[in-house]
Amino acid sequence: MKRIFILAAAILIIQMAGLELSAQVTREIRGIVTSFKSVPLNNVKVYAVNSNKIQFTDSLGMFTIMCADKDELIINASGFREKQIKTGKKTLCQVDLRYIFNDESFDRAVQNKHIRPDVLQKQISVATLKTEKDYSSYKSIYELIDAEVYEVRVDGSSVYNNKVKSMNSNPLVLYVVDDKIVTDISYITPSYVKSIDFIEDANTTMYGSKGANGVLKIYLK
Repeated sequence: MKRIFILAAAILIIQMAGLELSAQVTREIRGIVTSFKSVPLNNVKVYAVNSNKIQFTDSLGMFTIMCADKDELIINASGFREKQIKTGKKTLCQVDLRYIFNDESFDRAVQNKHIRPDVLQKQISVATLKTEKDYSSYKSIYELIDAEVYEVRVDGSSVYNNKVKSMNSNPLVLYVVDDKIVTDISYITPSYVKSIDFIEDANTTMYGSKGANGVLKIYLK
């Protein structure tokens, strides 16, 4: 009976020592969550996987969370791409979440109070301007296409797919401007072009037989 008591006491001591050791390796991590490199995000969920702790960022994007010694943080905000980071030996961390550019993401980000609508709209506009190319140096839309779209060739005011061979005639591509099928693009001024892209094969199925030779998609500013 005495031996059993001693054994039980020893097990209890070992368990308590283990708990104490576990408590010693738990540590505090502070951080900030932003988007667009510098804009703080509010109400962002920060989850520590191993310590099973959850915190949310404040209006300045700041958070403080207790983590295990080797933990992993999952940072999640509606309208932004989730990010996972290993804490390592960090006590401070900065996380920048990538915004998902669509209307649904805008509504979700605003409704969850991550960012004010006016601030988000401004950042989207700035990001869009940075990614847009300047085509104003081209004299015509056809000169632009000839220089920028390598999958096609331009002959006067006609655009053909280089890959498609036809026994009847040269394969004209389909023109789509701002998601509308058009037969003439000569009116387009190069400086007004926001983006231009050529798609073919499976990507043209929504246009049926009209897109068999490929689709030249143009978006205007």
